[in-house]
Amino acid sequence: MDTLFAFFKRFTEFKRLQTAYEQLDQQAKLIIRTDLELHRAQEELDRRLASLMALHQLGQHLRVSLRPEEVFQKLDAATVTNFGFSNALLGRCVSPASLRWGALIGVTPAAAEHVAAHVLQSGLLARILKQPTPLTLMSETSALNDEAASTLLKLLGVPSAVIARISPHEGPSGCIVLGRAASSSSTTKADEELVSILTNQLSTAIENSALYEKSWVSQQELERNVQQRTKELAAANAQLKQLNKSKSDFVSAVSHELRTPLAAIKGYASLLGSGQFGALAPPQQERIAKIEKHADLLAQFINNLLDIARIESGRVTMDQKEIPVQELLTSVHDVVLPQMEAKRIAYQADPDGITHLLGDAQHLQRVFVNLLSNAIKYTPEGGSIRLSMEQERGAVVSSVADTGCGIPSEELPKLFQEFYRANDPVNQQIRGTGLGLALVKRIVEAHHGRIWAESVKGKGSTFFVELPR
Repeated sequence: MDTLFAFFKRFTEFKRLQTAYEQLDQQAKLIIRTDLELHRAQEELDRRLASLMALHQLGQHLRVSLRPEEVFQKLDAATVTNFGFSNALLGRCVSPASLRWGALIGVTPAAAEHVAAHVLQSGLLARILKQPTPLTLMSETSALNDEAASTLLKLLGVPSAVIARISPHEGPSGCIVLGRAASSSSTTKADEELVSILTNQLSTAIENSALYEKSWVSQQELERNVQQRTKELAAANAQLKQLNKSKSDFVSAVSHELRTPLAAIKGYASLLGSGQFGALAPPQQERIAKIEKHADLLAQFINNLLDIARIESGRVTMDQKEIPVQELLTSVHDVVLPQMEAKRIAYQADPDGITHLLGDAQHLQRVFVNLLSNAIKYTPEGGSIRLSMEQERGAVVSSVADTGCGIPSEELPKLFQEFYRANDPVNQQIRGTGLGLALVKRIVEAHHGRIWAESVKGKGSTFFVELPR
């Protein structure tokens, strides 16, 4: 009985040990399996990390590509390997019937030519360009399920591949083919996502480089146009200067030729008017006076022409000095006083405390005399004229304001053109040559100043002269 009990006890211990051993064995197998899975997961993680790093580095290289053709040459063997593929082809569509490879990794040029011919002739490329996502091709079960895919795998010598389009909004489209050798793992959905990111990067780089190239071409074209227009403008400007010089020379020559007979006319008219050739009847004296008056007007016209020609040709320089303003205003007033008194015009001069002007006294006197004479002409009897000065931003701005008939706004830009007179019935009744304001403008600009006019029809005009201090 004791023997049987001892046997049963040993048997029970043996079963317990056997159970413990089996549990330890299962745990060991689980640990080994878990370790293998962790190892595989770590390998996959390392591969994905390497792929992402390669993708980032490729993106850095693509950023500096300035031409679309350069983008198709940026793919290298290290990048393809880090992506987990053994060979690759990256090409652009030169035309609907032509595919040119820019990068060949693990593929000979001869094999690449066969691949290009195959994807074009089989219509595989056309279908890929319409496919928005990458396609996985496997020898066992082709994603396209046709002979074209199987033939492509045979040409590449790989059991699986991923093919995807490159379709930028700007620039040439293309495709990328990535093959995976038999020794590597099968192509997965994650590979397709990686290739999708890659093609998006390539498309963006192509688009950016195409836009840059287009911008560069436009800039070059613009520079050529600017250079051409600059040459044309320089030639036209030289021609214009020559024509202007010829005009000035002609005006000077004609004016000088007119002076001699005009002087004779004035001289004989003066002799006739003095009575040296016999007494004249009142009607005759009146006509002689008209001859002298018109001769003076013609002399003034000739002098204005000569002065404009001299200033334009640079033969007249402005002797700029400090001019006492009060002396200038007094001399101007003395010249125009008879005209003002004849029309009973009220005149006011307000220099606003400005004591000196910088300029040529003789020519500035002509400027203000001319402006005041014009104001007197167009101001009705009993009207008023005001000459004022004020200092603005390092310059002295003088103005001559009248209460005359005013000037239409559309006529203002033309006032300072030679021989121009406003097309107005009132204006046409008043004598003038159209040279006075043109001469004034030349004198003011020779002082590095500017002149302009403001006017309201029926309410008078104001002429402004700005001279630097």
